Amino acid sequence: MTEKFILSIDQGTTGTKVLLINKNAEIIESVYKTHSQSYPQPGWIEHQPEEIWNSIKKAVEEALEISGIKGHQIVNVGIANQGETCLIWEKISGTPLYPAIVWSCLRTENIVNEWKRDGQWERKVYDKTGLNIDSYFSATKFKWLIDNVSDVNEKLSKGQAVCGTLDSWLISKMTKDNKYFTDVSTASRTMLYNIHTGSWDEEILNYLGIELENMPKLLDTVDDFGMTDPGAFCGIQAPVSVSLVDQPAALYGHKCLNTGDVKATYGTGSFIYMNVGNEPKLDYQSSLLSSVTWKKDGQTTYSLDGTVYSAGSAIDWGKNGLDLYSTIEELQEWSQRWYQEMNFDSEVTFIPALSGLGTPYWNSEARGVFLGMTAKTNKEDMAKAILEGVAHRVADVVHAFEKETAIKIEYLNVDGKLTQNPYIMQYQANLLGIPVKVNKTVETTGKGVGYLLGEAIGWWQTKELLKMDDNEKTIYKPQVTPQHRNILRNRWEKVTHAIDSLYQDL
Repeated sequence: MTEKFILSIDQGTTGTKVLLINKNAEIIESVYKTHSQSYPQPGWIEHQPEEIWNSIKKAVEEALEISGIKGHQIVNVGIANQGETCLIWEKISGTPLYPAIVWSCLRTENIVNEWKRDGQWERKVYDKTGLNIDSYFSATKFKWLIDNVSDVNEKLSKGQAVCGTLDSWLISKMTKDNKYFTDVSTASRTMLYNIHTGSWDEEILNYLGIELENMPKLLDTVDDFGMTDPGAFCGIQAPVSVSLVDQPAALYGHKCLNTGDVKATYGTGSFIYMNVGNEPKLDYQSSLLSSVTWKKDGQTTYSLDGTVYSAGSAIDWGKNGLDLYSTIEELQEWSQRWYQEMNFDSEVTFIPALSGLGTPYWNSEARGVFLGMTAKTNKEDMAKAILEGVAHRVADVVHAFEKETAIKIEYLNVDGKLTQNPYIMQYQANLLGIPVKVNKTVETTGKGVGYLLGEAIGWWQTKELLKMDDNEKTIYKPQVTPQHRNILRNRWEKVTHAIDSLYQDL
């Protein structure tokens, strides 16, 4: 009997990872392909959708070739997507009418500010969607495309184009179908989805001038998204039965399936999620967002989440923008030494607000700042401060979780490339006063998709999944006293509040 496999696709901000997974939930092969980032103006970030699609196909083809697995052995396909990144394309041809606007793009700030000035909307949008009015989400990106790209406006008005997030466009490419779907976790990151009714919110759509019929059909996270076309998609003919946002997928990959479980992903930004169960947690005074995490078996799971806009991007900026270290390997060598020295007192503080301050400040105007530098400050001091600044921002979000839910978090599950840096992980544990558990596999998002795919075809059940010992972890425990921790955090909070206030007043 020919062995069968599932194909998990993790489509991220800087590249795509594809995994081939067997019946034992083991990764048989993984391939990563990058795609380019475009910065046409300061604060603007775009992706070329066709480039992403081609990179996915190349990654799948390479994974099949290396593993010796044939297309007919793939029995199920799933995809995780960037979430808020979106585009508008021709309905029949599937041709994008403009590059995809990336989640971190700031071009819609004027739309956001005008919307907020209409005083009735901030509370209304939060109550309906669980989200704050912010350029982070897809809604104002669609509005910008409609207002500024002539082809978009014309073709939408004639019913010749559709709006969607990257998942809906990519799945239509895989299935070679003119049907467009998205799952509810992705929809809930657009700021157009009503988390109470489980549908697109027509009042918000009307305000932004977006027609309901131009939005994708809503499906559950585990659902029938169509059958892949072997001619279009690497010889694979299999159902696409899982689609969700990358951060919820990572939460599933960590097996954070119980209320109160928390994970943090350190990617381009850092995204921290808490599973809050089957009812959304809504509090307009909260600094946290509430959204759908996944929906399966008739049950919707919700999460609270917080965002740090600059994490890995701050590390890359330290290398490419400031020339603090020539390679990431050099930073790793320094970090190993700092980790061994266990010296956690730094004179220099860095606020990693390169694209604004996310949770709990939500100040998109704020910018990164170094503080405490003297004539003796060197490159290592500044590099160390960048790592510490990212850890502090993650701690800001985790502490907000505890404050808003009254749940004492026992440990933090983490993933992403930055988790390979020992100093930032130890510093993170010190700031939180709880263990930080680092998955030895960096494929947490892809594994989350894989776990859902395996459940969908009966390879395992949720209870069996929780018992699987397939995620080895490195655990960092706090190494400072509570008094020392309080000194570090109090200083950070004073500085960050001051920077937040400064940029609000400018």
